Order: sequence, then structure tokens, then C-alpha cells
Amino acid sequence: MEAAEEFHFSPRPNRASEIHWHPWSKDAFEEARTSGRPILLSISAVWCHWCHVMDETTYSHPSVIELINSEYVPVRVDNDVRPDINQRYNMGGWPTTAFLSPSGDILTGATYLPPDQMASALTRVASYYRNNQTEIATRVLEARKRAASGVTRSAGELQPGLVEEILDAVKNAYDPEYGGFGGAPKFPQTDAILLLLEQSVLRADDDLRRMAVHTLERMTGGGTYDHVEGGFFRYSTTQDWSVPHFEKMLEDHAGLIQALALAGMSAELKKTVGYLDSVLRDPRTGLYAGSQDADEHYYSMDAEERKRAAPPYVDRRVYTSWNAALAVAYLEAGLDAEKTLDSLFKRAYRNGEGMAHAEGVGGQLADQVWSLWAAVRAYQHGLGSSWMDIALDLAEHLEEAYGDPELGGYLDHAGGEELGRLGERIKPLAENSIAAMAMVELDVLKGDPSAPYGDHARRALESVAALPRSYGLMAAVFARALDRLDRAIKVTTKNSELAWAARAAHPYAVIDPGGDGDRAVVCVGTICLAPVSTPDAVKEAIREISQTRAPGARGSPI
Repeated sequence: MEAAEEFHFSPRPNRASEIHWHPWSKDAFEEARTSGRPILLSISAVWCHWCHVMDETTYSHPSVIELINSEYVPVRVDNDVRPDINQRYNMGGWPTTAFLSPSGDILTGATYLPPDQMASALTRVASYYRNNQTEIATRVLEARKRAASGVTRSAGELQPGLVEEILDAVKNAYDPEYGGFGGAPKFPQTDAILLLLEQSVLRADDDLRRMAVHTLERMTGGGTYDHVEGGFFRYSTTQDWSVPHFEKMLEDHAGLIQALALAGMSAELKKTVGYLDSVLRDPRTGLYAGSQDADEHYYSMDAEERKRAAPPYVDRRVYTSWNAALAVAYLEAGLDAEKTLDSLFKRAYRNGEGMAHAEGVGGQLADQVWSLWAAVRAYQHGLGSSWMDIALDLAEHLEEAYGDPELGGYLDHAGGEELGRLGERIKPLAENSIAAMAMVELDVLKGDPSAPYGDHARRALESVAALPRSYGLMAAVFARALDRLDRAIKVTTKNSELAWAARAAHPYAVIDPGGDGDRAVVCVGTICLAPVSTPDAVKEAIREISQTRAPGARGSPI
């Protein structure tokens, strides 16, 4: 097996390629079954520092290499390429080291293991697997029963006050000294920041805005931000944002770009976009690379030293969901995303078949929902009526390929591959929330009471409504979606100045780029006000119509 050509290992010297790695495949599972050996599943990521360390130490140790090759069927998976596998097997971080039965059920697992601990674990698990087949079969059956009930247990009613509860969880977790939420380690929590910014407008609450802005100021002013080249590092190991993990992830930057724009932090926005466009963007296609490696030494250099040094490795693989999310953020920040969208959909979209995840990799739920929202937003920003056609096609594909006809909502991957735990039905909170936001906007744009999109949005949220109370601030994305269900405002105008005034006045404003180019019409449901022609008049119309929202709306009118 040409492991070195098929897998990504640490860029520094290592012997990890001497392990007889298999891709996630039927052949690997069949080999485990026929040989009677358990599977060692390693989930790594191109950007992951400790994955590289494990390649250089544990997976380069002669006794570990020998034990794995003789006692196991080793399988290596990239987290970014196969998020569905990571969703089911991650043991608490990266690298994940999971020990599986030949059927793909988890025996035990850990994250990073140094060579001595790994050698001991390899020996113990192999012995346990050989000598305890009856006990393993019982445990596997119990685990499968628990997993089978997961989708049902996640569903619930959309209770009044749920948005308020989640907002309170965000406020309670807020760190008034250093910004952000909770203690160490401290992650950006971009949906919590966006929830604060959106609700600050809806409630005219300056305190919520101050929390969000203080968080962003401390992040961009501290060690979690690259003050030479721009861009955010993945997270801070300390509460005060001073000591980061140095990976830079495209996935994180989409929400952060949107947050900086909403917060009016134009200098920080410009520097962050400068990093993305100069380092991660391919100027030929307009598409963005997935990540840039952590390199503590490089990021300790000043600007002149960096000019002479080789920059950290950039993973040039293009991930559909992350590029679509960034396009949404760029559009909302008033930045050009047309080339990115055109290239992305040319590469990944097929009518009736949805979006691929990456080159040679089938689509996942995140790819469909973020691309749907990107198409809806492209239409709203005047990039052409063809985007509405694409959005309608993606919405139909999403329902047919990923939808749960019984409970509503969407499963994390389309049916088909059943290897290991991939047959387990999982409905992710975040992706169902994104789907709901996109469907709400599509429903408003269509303006047809018989269209299914509003119902799809509601059922997507109902399908995961039992989860938010246990998620705390991590349910911020759900609150953002739920609050939109009955509070979206439709503004019909071709005038970009009036459209931007509407967006500034109401975070749930949905722009229909039709009608009279010099005027705007503001509507909620079937109620529309007289056309207006100035930004101030748009804001006043939105304020007025917000008092007449449809019955059943949540929260207080703005």
C-alpha cells in the first residue's frame, strides 16, 4: 500500500507511513472481519498540531508500528474530509484514537497517546478483544439501542421563552473582564456573538452589543489574533486570549467576518479579509483553502522575519460548506463574493443532486444547508435570478435526500453508506438551525402560503428542540433560527442603499431585489406599508410594521 501518497502525515520527519493504513472502506472492514482483528481508527486533521506530534512520536515508534501492523487493521480518516465519521467516533478531540470491533462498534478510545501508553493500550485491547467476545457483543447491542433512540429523543416542541433561555445562558457565560464565554480553553463561539449583536438591535439593548464588541476587541487585541498577517487562531488555551492554538481555520472565519461587520469594526474586518484573500484564497478560482497549520515559531516572528521564513502549510482542499459560509459572510459584510460563488457552484453543484463536500467526496448536510443559504443570499444581493432557481432545487434535494419524513428535520448525511456507525441517524443542531434560517428566507421571498419552506423550517427546529436546554450557549445558533420563524421582514427594492438601510434596521430583513428601483416596500406576511424612498423612511417603516407581526411570534416587538 502506498500510504504516503494516500494520507497526509506531519510535514516534519516521521515514520507514520510505515503503518499499513487503510482508508475508510468496505475492504478494511472486511479484512478486519476475516482476520479476526480489531480496527484502530485514527481521526486526524491537516491543521492539527497534536496529530503531527503523534505522527512524529507514537506512530514513529518501532514497537507501536509493529503492534499495529500485526494486531490491527489500521484506518486513517481526515476529520475535514469526513465529518460524518468524526461525528460518530470522535473521542473528545484530535487526534482521536478509537479501537473498534470489525463491525465498527467502539470498544474504547482516547485522543493523543504517547508511545508507551499507546503500546500498552494496543496490547490490552487486542487481548480483551480476543478473550471477551460475549461481553463485547452485549455492550455493542446496548450501545446500538441507545443510538437508535437518539433522533427521537432530540425532537421536541418549540416552547415559548426558549430564545430567552438561550440568550440568558450566553449572558451568564459571558466573561466581563476578558470577553468571550467561560474560562480556559476559550473558543470564539461566533454564534453566541452573532446572537448578542442581532438581539441588541431587536431589543435596542446596548448592553448586549457591548458584550459582543468587548469580546471581539479582546480577541483581535490579544494573542488569539495574528497581528502581522491578520486572521484568527483557532482558540486560546488561556482565559485572557493570550496563548493560542495557532491553527487558522476557514470554518471559524465565516462567523467572525460577519460579527466584525455587524460590530462596525472596519479596521479589524479589513485586516482579517486581507489575510483570507492573500493567503487562503486562490486568485484563479476565488475559492478558499480549508486551513493553515499551526507553527508557534513562525507566528512568534515579526513581519521582516516572516518574509524570509517559509510560511506554515496551507491545506488547499476546497470544502464546500466553509466556502459557502464565507460567501454568506462576505455578502452580509458588503464584500464581493460573486466569483467565489460562481466557482464553488460550478465545481460542486449538480442539479437534482445537491452539492459535493470536496473534490471526490460526496456531499454532507452542512454542504447542502450552507449552499442553500448562500444561494438565497446571492439572490437577495442582486446576483441574478438563477440563484433562486438553484435555491429551490437545493431545498428540494435537501428534503428528498436528507429529510426525515416522520419527525422532520435533516440527517447529517444522505442514506447509502452504512459502514460501522454510519447507519446511525444523527440530526445535528447547528446544521438544522442553518437549514431553518435559509428556509425562512426562502419562504419569505416566495410569499406563497402553500409553499412548504416555512413548514420545513419549523419542523427542522422541532426535530432538535429537546437539545438546546442541555447545550447552553452552544445552542445560540438554534436561538438565532427560532427567533426568525415569525419575525422575518420582507423588503422589496432594487436600490442597494435602501436594502442596506433595511439590513441595518432589522437583522432578519429579507431583501427581494424586485419592484421599483427608487423605492422600497416593507411587508410582514400579507401586510405591506406604502412605498418609501429614503433610508430613514425604510427604518421607520420597519419599526412600524414590527409592531404588527403575525400572531404567535416570539419575544417582544422591536
